Amino acid sequence: MPKASNMQMDSNFSFLFKGGPGMAKTCAAASAAILGPVHISYWDKQKPVELEKYFRHIIKRPELLDNIDYDVYGATNANEWLNKIFEWGDKGCRYVAVITDSLTTLTSGAVGWSMGFKDGKKFSRDPKDLNLIPDWDDYKIETSMVVQALDVLMSLNTNVIWTAHPLTQTKLDATESGKIQRVTQTTSLVTYGNKVAGLVPGRFTEIYHFGKEIDYNTNPTSTKYMCYTDSIGDDFARSALLLPERIDHTNRLFFEVWKEALDKLKGV
Repeated sequence: MPKASNMQMDSNFSFLFKGGPGMAKTCAAASAAILGPVHISYWDKQKPVELEKYFRHIIKRPELLDNIDYDVYGATNANEWLNKIFEWGDKGCRYVAVITDSLTTLTSGAVGWSMGFKDGKKFSRDPKDLNLIPDWDDYKIETSMVVQALDVLMSLNTNVIWTAHPLTQTKLDATESGKIQRVTQTTSLVTYGNKVAGLVPGRFTEIYHFGKEIDYNTNPTSTKYMCYTDSIGDDFARSALLLPERIDHTNRLFFEVWKEALDKLKGV
């Protein structure tokens, strides 16, 4: 029977990068290209255009773009994302990191893909065939896809990186008669159902929150891109590696700075 006293730190890690749009999460994740070839499953836009500016003009390391493969997914092909992950599980994964960008858009894509099946039978994107309001089965598809993907990904010999954009939601507390007693603001990592938002964080050992800090003491003011490894107010974060609570990766490759911090802990 294994003992916790004999447990060793894995060489591969699971990361959840969270933060608002424009906080450099995608670029930080893609900086794993300094370790070798990486793959990005991209959901947010038509293509990861931010990488071109980041690697060519900000970091000035355009050669790293050759280490980055990507596929674009959405409501029309969400199932292909899961099929690729199953393929890695069956045939092996050659990438040092596999990135899903982002969980938030992935969940809306999964629900949208499910809604494309008229009466649960034939897939169609014809507007007259589409269900306009998701039902319970669509939410179950969303949860099932995410859970199956994580089960396979966490068994691969690679680093797993997911990004997420916390969304602000309004929560209404009402009496049995329907009278509103309290209105509060909450955040969620997903677009639709609640199960995925509760399940996903528990599958990642490293959860980092990304943000900006503005220095008003400079003229003109300067902006620092920061990664927080510990919670700040409602912005939850955690690390099992005892990393510094704040990592400044302004104009630097995130995983280069991260590795320096990790090597320092190891006494390298």
